[in-house]
Amino acid sequence: MSGEAFVATGRCLCGAVSFGLRDKLPAVGFCHCSLCRRVSGTGSNAVLNVRRERFEWLSGEDNVQVYATPSGWKSLFCRTCGSPAPHILRDGRRVLVPAGMLDGDCDLPISGHIFVGSKARWEVIADDAPQFETWPPAAG
Repeated sequence: MSGEAFVATGRCLCGAVSFGLRDKLPAVGFCHCSLCRRVSGTGSNAVLNVRRERFEWLSGEDNVQVYATPSGWKSLFCRTCGSPAPHILRDGRRVLVPAGMLDGDCDLPISGHIFVGSKARWEVIADDAPQFETWPPAAG
């Protein structure tokens, strides 16, 4: 696995947590729900939904802290600097990678916006990517 070149790398603010991504990068998705707004401190949370085999921890996996709400919603972050951290989903097959952690200026398309039915009134979505009131129909 480590022999392949990365198409992108990323890290937290202090550099303790870092990772590499292989193969073609997926589009960025935005969630506008109240939980994602609170954890990001902005109008939405921007993530890449990456297949697990395309993701590799380079450092700091043991420095990732998990916060879970009673409903089971989770936020992962670097315990040193507080930056959001990649989140391996429960089934182990996908990883949600915070787009803002990527090094450099990746030219990524936008896949869409979810939970726009609960977005902040002050937020303006300025692109023409698909928008969904809650989950997209296929995500159910």
